[in-house]
Amino acid sequence: MERSRARIGLIVTLGVAAFGVAACQPHRMPPRSGPPAVGVCPPPGLASLVGRPETVLAGLTLARPHRIIHPGDAVTMDYAPGRVNFEIDENGTIKAVRCY
Repeated sequence: MERSRARIGLIVTLGVAAFGVAACQPHRMPPRSGPPAVGVCPPPGLASLVGRPETVLAGLTLARPHRIIHPGDAVTMDYAPGRVNFEIDENGTIKAVRCY
């Protein structure tokens, strides 16, 4: 009886130790997809859109990933240096063009 208790105790201890070691392994992020961030961000010319109505964005063709962010929108906090973010104010005016 005493041997089986010791054996169970050893098995439990080894199991806990194995999970503890596994928890210490570094988390690897998957490689990013999409075009690499190159050049200046925001691209030249886009900063001049600040103060213009949001409707001007409909006529643009952007080669980079982008977001149009309105007041109160839920926005992820992931950092993507090549992504252009158009921040729109309450009046529908572009208040900032930033990359993040």
